[in-house]
Amino acid sequence: MISISSPHSLGGVHLAQAFARLFRLPVGILAALAGCASIYVLDVTAPLRAYLLTAFMLVCMTSAACAINDYWDLDKDRIDHPERPLPSGDLSLSQAWWAAIILFSCALIAALGAGILPFILVLTSTVLLWNYSHLLLYNGILGNLIVAVVVSALVLLGSLVIHQPFTMLYPAGFLFCYALAKEIIWDIHDAEGDRSQGIITIANSWGDRVAFAIAWGLLSFLLGSVPIALYLLPMAHPWLFTVFSLILLVSLEAALARYQQQRNSAAYQGFIFWERLGMLCGIIALLETAPAV
Repeated sequence: MISISSPHSLGGVHLAQAFARLFRLPVGILAALAGCASIYVLDVTAPLRAYLLTAFMLVCMTSAACAINDYWDLDKDRIDHPERPLPSGDLSLSQAWWAAIILFSCALIAALGAGILPFILVLTSTVLLWNYSHLLLYNGILGNLIVAVVVSALVLLGSLVIHQPFTMLYPAGFLFCYALAKEIIWDIHDAEGDRSQGIITIANSWGDRVAFAIAWGLLSFLLGSVPIALYLLPMAHPWLFTVFSLILLVSLEAALARYQQQRNSAAYQGFIFWERLGMLCGIIALLETAPAV
């Protein structure tokens, strides 16, 4: 059950900061960079309009997803993330609700101008993200898979905007496995809150050891895919792909090993930091898989 929160009286800069925390703006910016960079490597002659539409759609969609997720997860976040804007009282439930409505609507309107395939992708992602928390209550593992699918669509959206839908399949698959591993680790941290809501996750069902093993398996699979991709894909810059993909995977694995050993807040925050920093390297690496022009 969702409880009504009583927001603090915030104004000006503090209110804007609260919304920025609600939207997890760095995540939206990374998503926009991934989408725009995929356009650039596939078609350097793409018009500015394609970049602006893609960036706008991705920032709106990811920000709206964070807002509606926090709306539905208020009681759980009071246990796992009390510092967030809703459980801390910096924003109200109605503010989060309307923010999600407006941002999802903006993403859909922009998608109409990008073409039928981008619109279908954004519409499907919107439906899944809006109902994510409900699906999570049904089965948290299904929720993990949904998030991984939506994240993998980041690079697909850019290729759809410029009408090259099948060019970035390997990066999409890479992002799917990467996001799934990350979601599993987050569920380990959020296990107490998930149990309080009756959410079924790998960590709650089979224990932390199995959850860590699956996450390590996914990251090892990605590491093993690097030489295969080098052999099979006609990349524009194979050495850049190799260097940056290895930086991404090795840095995340090091942070994961530290968190698995120490299991404290500092180690978890370190994992989040290296995961987000690694995504910058991942964007560079995955985009180098585009074929040479």
